[in-house]
Amino acid sequence: MLGIRLDETLEHRLDALAERTQRSKSFLAKAALLRYIEEEERKQYENDLTVARWEEYQETGETISNDAMTDWLESWGTDQEKSCPTK
Repeated sequence: MLGIRLDETLEHRLDALAERTQRSKSFLAKAALLRYIEEEERKQYENDLTVARWEEYQETGETISNDAMTDWLESWGTDQEKSCPTK
């Protein structure tokens, strides 16, 4: 169980939204918290992935050239779309 103290302005906004949507304040708060947590988890996953990629690069020095990436991107949406370049 979680209890949260809201400032007066936020409390009034939540009350108004609950009334307009005919949802409980608890329902709205739970939905908002769920969205926030999912977004923060996604950001953390992306950050972890970026760090892992950076560490791999530092160990191997392997990259994909800008020309290869540009060539691939320019093929998007054409009949001759190319596969993603690999190291």
